[in-house]
Amino acid sequence: MDMNIVFRAIQNEMQPSMGCTEPVAIGLAVSRTCEYLEQPAEGLDMVISSNIFKNAYSVQIPNAGTNGIELSCALGFLLSKPGNTMEIFADVKPEHVVQAQKLVADGFVKVKVLPSSQFYIECTASNGKESAHTITEDSHDNMVFAEKDGKTLVDERVDIAAAESHGGFDITQHTFAEFLQWANEVDPKDLGFIKEGIEMNLAISEIGMKQKYAIGVGPALKNLVDAGKLSNDMVTDVKRTVAAAGDFRMSGGNGSVMTYLGSGNQGIETMLPIAVVAKHLGVSEEKMLRAEFLGMLIIMYLKHHVGRLSPICGATLAGSGSAAGMVYMMGGNLEQICGAVQNMMGGVAGIFCDGAKGGCALKLSICAGEAVYSALYAMDNSMIQATDGIISTAVEDTTKNLAKLSHEGLAEVDMKVIEIMQTKQ
Repeated sequence: MDMNIVFRAIQNEMQPSMGCTEPVAIGLAVSRTCEYLEQPAEGLDMVISSNIFKNAYSVQIPNAGTNGIELSCALGFLLSKPGNTMEIFADVKPEHVVQAQKLVADGFVKVKVLPSSQFYIECTASNGKESAHTITEDSHDNMVFAEKDGKTLVDERVDIAAAESHGGFDITQHTFAEFLQWANEVDPKDLGFIKEGIEMNLAISEIGMKQKYAIGVGPALKNLVDAGKLSNDMVTDVKRTVAAAGDFRMSGGNGSVMTYLGSGNQGIETMLPIAVVAKHLGVSEEKMLRAEFLGMLIIMYLKHHVGRLSPICGATLAGSGSAAGMVYMMGGNLEQICGAVQNMMGGVAGIFCDGAKGGCALKLSICAGEAVYSALYAMDNSMIQATDGIISTAVEDTTKNLAKLSHEGLAEVDMKVIEIMQTKQ
């Protein structure tokens, strides 16, 4: 296998982002649409998939001090300029928030929700004289269609399978055994980009530990250790490190995380648990980076099957890859690596996603802690059996079983979550 193809596939899925990626993606889509207009837009018509709505509804917008899908749209309009990225909300100022809130109150934005788990954002910006229309799909900054006054300017729409193939690399055509072989053979000098992601997310975690952001899961765990109510062990360290990063990010903190597969929380759950366990085990940086590489391949495999956005919490899948990486660092074999992933699938795979919000730090912490336990169980040769529920003999088949549940069994979950969100008192 040409490792350069694999590196590119992983690097293409790593991108710095400030704040939860769904409201950011909405703001970026609006920004790019408005660039096609010669005069400012006088109204926005948005069509977004249910998963986008669910993940943008409650979460804090960076530097805004509040939340709101329409507000994200209005801020994207106000901040529109060439070259904006997933860090667009780094430029939000208090006066922008006041202006955006007035625009929302005046009916500047209209939003329609599609009952679909596909990643889809459609934006039409108009001012009475001209109109621009764009479509972003399959990933957060992937604008595939643009037209101005009915004239097509961009049309790169492709089927999802092709979009997920990463330029000829189809992760689903490979096995966990191959992923392990690649991790053993890769030159660690080529994995510097992973180290950069770890360092970025650790820096955010450190900020999240300094004070209470969102519900403050990270600092709460530290306080419980300091009070002698929890032991200061490897599991607790993993849980609080991951949670603190989630606390800060989901409260709209002014700082970027390295995302993975379109999600900042997945980036946190992918990179930080292995890094913390590596510190406790005293393994070399080379071993840690190989473990991270293995985990990222497994997570990409899982996510390709289950879906970039799905009714299933992404932390469960990212934690599964982390568990595999931990086993690798402990010297486990292929059976134990697969067993750790199977343990996670049997333990936490049923956690559903009820949207992005401060409470995501709880799910991140839970899955990170269970990743450590799943790895330790596997190293003790305590692995869930194929007679259990959705578990199959081969971990690759278990993944397909989970995907079937996600696509078919949980197809109505997102719309029910939205219904509950909109009717809460």
